[in-house]
Amino acid sequence: DVCSSDLSPLWAAVLLALSGCAALQDPAAGDDSITDAGAAALAGSRLDGDSMTARATLSVQVDNGLAILYGTVPNEAVRQRAIQILQGTPGVYEVLDRTRKR
Repeated sequence: DVCSSDLSPLWAAVLLALSGCAALQDPAAGDDSITDAGAAALAGSRLDGDSMTARATLSVQVDNGLAILYGTVPNEAVRQRAIQILQGTPGVYEVLDRTRKR
């Protein structure tokens, strides 16, 4: 962990000032600042704002970082795009696809 390593005090100060210690920590440690409800709201907003997924009937629930995608999609490309959006949403660590094709 860079934040607690034996760097010279000057370099440690520069690194912390430029990026913050949290940014240097292991991304697998997770981001506890995002609630499941917040992740679900952000995911829904991203799905609604995407040109491919906006016309599909989709909803998202998030439970302990597991995003469950529900609804209907017109084709596999839209399904894959929706999954991709969820995978890139902060607070989502796994996606379970429960969609159906029209």
